[in-house]
Amino acid sequence: MAPTTPEKVDFRQAYDRSNYRIVGKHKHSALKPCHWMLEKLFTGRDLPLSDPSNRNCYKGYFGIKSEKCIQNTPALPFCTHNCIFCWRDIEEGNLGPRFTLPADEPKYLVRELIRNQLNMLDHHLGKDKFLHNYDIMASIISSMKQKGNEININDFQLESGESRNRIEDAIVLLKTTEIVDTRDSIRYTFNPRVDSSLDPDALIGRYLTTKAEISRAFESAHEPSHAAISLAGEPTLYPHVSGLVGEFKRRGFTTFIVSNGTTPDVLQRMDPLPTQLYITLPPPNEKLYTRIHRPAINGGYQAIMKTLELLPSLSCRTCLRITHVKGINDSTSNEDVQGIIKLVNVAMPHFLEIKGVAIEARAMLMTKRLGMGGDGSKISESAGFAPTFEDVMAFARRISEASGFPIVETSKPSRDVLMLVNWTEGTSIRIARP
Repeated sequence: MAPTTPEKVDFRQAYDRSNYRIVGKHKHSALKPCHWMLEKLFTGRDLPLSDPSNRNCYKGYFGIKSEKCIQNTPALPFCTHNCIFCWRDIEEGNLGPRFTLPADEPKYLVRELIRNQLNMLDHHLGKDKFLHNYDIMASIISSMKQKGNEININDFQLESGESRNRIEDAIVLLKTTEIVDTRDSIRYTFNPRVDSSLDPDALIGRYLTTKAEISRAFESAHEPSHAAISLAGEPTLYPHVSGLVGEFKRRGFTTFIVSNGTTPDVLQRMDPLPTQLYITLPPPNEKLYTRIHRPAINGGYQAIMKTLELLPSLSCRTCLRITHVKGINDSTSNEDVQGIIKLVNVAMPHFLEIKGVAIEARAMLMTKRLGMGGDGSKISESAGFAPTFEDVMAFARRISEASGFPIVETSKPSRDVLMLVNWTEGTSIRIARP
């Protein structure tokens, strides 16, 4: 794909429409509170990842709290790939594979990222939004108890006067935390696991949260301590990526960088390195790599191979990630599985992660990006590419059994499985504060 030039498009408009907060003088950086940060603010409670009421993302494996995370990128419109599953607006908001804007300095950029995160927390989100969601959940449960432990959401909307969006926020949270069940997304009943005899506050308090916990989580979010440098674009294209990591570290943050691995020279020079470096693992053959990742540079696959060879020499924690696209890169044939294992053994990372692709934002265009039709207007067009948690587990077990890499953590809500590769089994994987 030919790179789009600034003269052809104002890339900022494309991202503003998707609720990104673009920051900095030169507008190449952005942040966006992620789904899991919002989920944690809706609930507040710290729970094991295996608990159905847990609303922390998979980073909880490593002790990272979702409400304290700043999801950001210093290279929003720049990437060496145009992946079919990318959330970025690569059709309109892409400036190509080279960093062509003046670069903001790291100290200024980190200050702006933190300032904007707190501004969004107070003025775009606000604690009242999350406390009101609690009230709606309590009202839904009260209505269910009055009507034979069932509820029709259409009727509840008429009776309560609440907006449809707010009701859906509340009922989806009750459903995903297995407090209620539904067959048609209109009529809901209590999940058999809950004690429906409890009054609404007691029931929510036992299985999900309290208002006090929501308030504490909101206050905790005002003291961010983790930077997920992974929102969009290829972060290592930012000329001062080491300085960005160093500035976060100076402020006591842990840092995760998610890279596509096409910049081995940058990774080799980085000092300091992030707390944990993720490299997206390509398929074990270049043809499928080209189909999925659609490189915007020549020699992308070979560059990733150099990165895999480099990984064992890096002094930070490392993780290879397979973004699982159902029916595209999840072949369990012996040849394909052994090909994956061969690449992992070259890199010898601490961890191997299998993560189900999420069909949201511009990833709804996946069918169109694959040349299979559709226009991305409906999530159903590409929904079939999103594996279930059971699909991810089956794929991970096949790799684990063939390689001997033990599965040590799973997150059903995140559809994520973590395996150990070069880490002593039984040793904690939680990250000590920097």
